[in-house]
Amino acid sequence: MRQPARSFSSGSSRDVSAGPASAPPRILMAEDNAINQRVGKLILQRAGFLIDLAADGVETLDAHKKQPYDLILMDCQMPVMDGFEASREIRNLPLPQPAIIAVTANALVGERERCLKAGMDDYLSKPFQAEQLVAVVTKWVAIRKGEKSAASTA
Repeated sequence: MRQPARSFSSGSSRDVSAGPASAPPRILMAEDNAINQRVGKLILQRAGFLIDLAADGVETLDAHKKQPYDLILMDCQMPVMDGFEASREIRNLPLPQPAIIAVTANALVGERERCLKAGMDDYLSKPFQAEQLVAVVTKWVAIRKGEKSAASTA
């Protein structure tokens, strides 16, 4: 049985009406492979982030509905509901919108565009280096913090 862990993140070019600026950002990693979950979680924890885990798109959608996330690392190929459908579903929710980062082993021409069309904000191709994962999360954390600051001063 797979269980969500905990998260620390921020980042999106979408609606950012989530909690106070001092609240730690929330990250969800949607990944069906248990080894990839452990490795991704460890990399991000070592970088100072907290992270929750989901094993498929349905778990991801349910977790976001219960307590919206700032950033979701979305595996594109998952059972039950893939990352593309989960992203489209999340974008249709009347909730604060997270940054959604596609994480996929499919490096085919046009894959990045397919991810963006599904509502994802960025793209990370597997296999990736730890530094690449930390860099994309850090980038979107900074973007989200900037958006929250701008929204609170408006």
